[in-house]
Amino acid sequence: THRPTWLAVHAERAVSRALGGSCSMPLAAHATWQGDALQVDALLGDAVQLTRPLLKAQATAAVADEVAAEALGRKVAAQLRAQGAADYLAASA
Repeated sequence: THRPTWLAVHAERAVSRALGGSCSMPLAAHATWQGDALQVDALLGDAVQLTRPLLKAQATAAVADEVAAEALGRKVAAQLRAQGAADYLAASA
């Protein structure tokens, strides 16, 4: 197991889990290493009203274990929620 990749995947999946991600949800999360810090970028679109703008969030933190990686992913999901993700998610349901 490649530890940096494993941690990045944990962060990405945490975004999806926190938002109730599914195959039909227009959600993207991508984690990349910036030196010793992990950066997570996420986008959420509206599955019904396609003209609505994408919600975008990003956070960076030092990540040494799975707990920290998942916390970073949840932080990014919380940023999306603060921007109105609930309305977008309701449209996908």
